[in-house]
Amino acid sequence: MTTEISYESIEMNREFGPYKYPLRDRIGRHLEAIENAHPWHRERSPWGPPVAPPSILGNMAMRFLDQVGPVPPGTLHAKQEIETVSALRLDRQPIGYGMFVDKVEKRSRKWFTFETKWRDETGLIIGTSRIGMVLPGNPAVPKEEGSRKQQDEVVERQGTLPPITRTLTQDRLTAYSEDSANALRGQSIHVQLEAAKKAGFPATVAQGLMGADYVSELLENELGREWYDYAKLSVTFLRPVLCGDSLSATGRLAETAEDGAMVRRVYELWCENQAGDLVTAATASVLLTR
Repeated sequence: MTTEISYESIEMNREFGPYKYPLRDRIGRHLEAIENAHPWHRERSPWGPPVAPPSILGNMAMRFLDQVGPVPPGTLHAKQEIETVSALRLDRQPIGYGMFVDKVEKRSRKWFTFETKWRDETGLIIGTSRIGMVLPGNPAVPKEEGSRKQQDEVVERQGTLPPITRTLTQDRLTAYSEDSANALRGQSIHVQLEAAKKAGFPATVAQGLMGADYVSELLENELGREWYDYAKLSVTFLRPVLCGDSLSATGRLAETAEDGAMVRRVYELWCENQAGDLVTAATASVLLTR
């Protein structure tokens, strides 16, 4: 295992890779964790063989980052962006190249962004993933400017997409995170209860990315194959989600506009816990044929 990541050790714009994500070994546990039962992931799809959910690009990027260096326990995953270009077939090997594209100190907090670009072994481009993280040892991360207003607006509106509700059991948290560097070191707040309690939580904590998977599933159900091509998802993780919590994901179509020969749809999406607290806020855009 390489040296733990620190703000000082981050070298900007140095390329890492190639990294081969073990898709065939991990996809079963991933689908089990997020309870995504869409038939395209287990049976034939419009691309022939089964395909992975587009949101898996987020978890693939996290595992790539683990290979660069495990993040210190307590590092906060604040934002995630995903751009898809084509579907990731399960009979192909995803290959990633990555680099740190930003690091900044603001309000006594140290942030970094790690960007990965993915293709398969045939050279087909799959998409891009960007991870925004805050290193530990600083005060709690504040809401970004205007995010309180964004939360209020999202809470007040009614979702029009059929909601998805999941209860986050430890088995599902473990299935999602058991191959992470910190889990293998026995220091994962997602897998080890002792680590979570040491970090100040009463129970293990779900990866924020699980919320990203749920809102992605909403769009998979709404858009079908067009969610896999030339789509973008930007997710902000607002509150911790604990083992035993139930999350409900929903959203609505916010905008439709002509974009050349295509039509672009913009969606606002979110996840709430069982108390009605907003834990995840997301925006997605997708290009559709007229």
